[in-house]
Amino acid sequence: MKFKFENIGLIDDAEIELADLTLICGDNNTGKTYVTYGIYGFFRIWRQLLRIIISDELKKVDRKAGGYSIDLQDLYCGKMNNYLARMSRDYVSFLPDVFAASEEFFKGGRIDVSITEEAGFLDTGYQNTIQGGPSGKVLATLKKTEGSPLLEVLVADETVTHARFGGLNDFIADAVTDIVFAPYIPNTMIASAERTGAAIFRKELDFARTRMIEALNTLDAKDFRNPFRLIESMDAGYAWPVKDNVDFVRQLEDIDKQTGPLASAHPQLIKAFDEIIGGSYKVIRDKGLFYQPKGSGKPRLSMSESSSSVRALLDVGFYLRCRAKPGDLFIIDEPELNLHPKNQRAFARLIAKMVNYGIKVFITTHSDYLVKELNTLIMLAQRTLHTKSIQKTYGYMEDELLDPTRVHLYMTCTRPEQREGRGRRASMNTLRRANIYPDRGIEVTTFDTAIEEMNAIQSSILYGGDL
Repeated sequence: MKFKFENIGLIDDAEIELADLTLICGDNNTGKTYVTYGIYGFFRIWRQLLRIIISDELKKVDRKAGGYSIDLQDLYCGKMNNYLARMSRDYVSFLPDVFAASEEFFKGGRIDVSITEEAGFLDTGYQNTIQGGPSGKVLATLKKTEGSPLLEVLVADETVTHARFGGLNDFIADAVTDIVFAPYIPNTMIASAERTGAAIFRKELDFARTRMIEALNTLDAKDFRNPFRLIESMDAGYAWPVKDNVDFVRQLEDIDKQTGPLASAHPQLIKAFDEIIGGSYKVIRDKGLFYQPKGSGKPRLSMSESSSSVRALLDVGFYLRCRAKPGDLFIIDEPELNLHPKNQRAFARLIAKMVNYGIKVFITTHSDYLVKELNTLIMLAQRTLHTKSIQKTYGYMEDELLDPTRVHLYMTCTRPEQREGRGRRASMNTLRRANIYPDRGIEVTTFDTAIEEMNAIQSSILYGGDL
């Protein structure tokens, strides 16, 4: 899936195509967060955007009492990018909410979302019933048989069309979304850069209560008669990735007993994660969340007593153990936060495992250690006699090796651009895709330049001047 950004915050003009592993590197304040949050926000709200579009279209469909058939192939085949374009246009109006920022940051902004090719949905089967009333009476049934392009809608009770049941069109729109569009757009989880503080203050960070108090303090007296004004006022103030991240860590005790599909299929992934933090997270009944260091006799630590690295990886650990499933997109903002270089390398190997087990991973990073370790995994994937020998010597596992064709890395950069209506050349923030070589890994000039300059300075100190 491709995203094109124009005039979005600090990003003037950029294009990014998501891969199984996507990385963004670059200097501070060059637009990495705007790209990351922009992508996350779209994946968070796409169902609502699409439901409105499809529901409006279904109002024009002729139907008879008792039900009707909708030819999904006729309506949607070959038109996926048309719908993504409409969703993209509607999404831009939500950007101030996504970022909790002023509308000025997005004035003239544009985001275009597209795919390179469509996948068929004929083999997808679907069935859902709509029930209502205290007895749970079946009001309608929606069904699509595998191999058929038809979505059959059987209406048993016309009250299903009433607004109090959500409206039949909304249910049909949800069915179309699941059958036709969901295969393209992954379930998305984000670990934002604010996660370390969220781990300590997660119980105190009740955004719903805070928004309610702020809304009550700002509304006029007449607004209290309109509950929708209160809801509207409560929905502002926090960037969606931060809010969602905090909401996730606030419910860790509730999801602790769950085991996600990925952890069930690959328990070695959880073992690898526990080795990075040097222990494991434990929920103790009636006491709360603790970190248990590895080794007998070591005391449990609360989050406030634990190291910053343990706190920084809290939501990552619970996501992997309790929620992760193949096909997800996991966004990690600066995974190297508070990690020793040794653990940054170990985390890179964990990322490779996730990718090879079916999780799509999106990363922003400033870590040369992390990128260099990913380079090692790419080079080892050549599987020559020499690389196999190196792999065995240093203990790299097969599920850690990375196919370079599954990796994209983008660097934020500036380029001169002739702006319309200006007589001078202006500098524009954009993204440049890095070259990736099977035998050398990723070419990351943003790190190489800084490292080469430090090496040159130290060489001058050690060997230059008078002896």
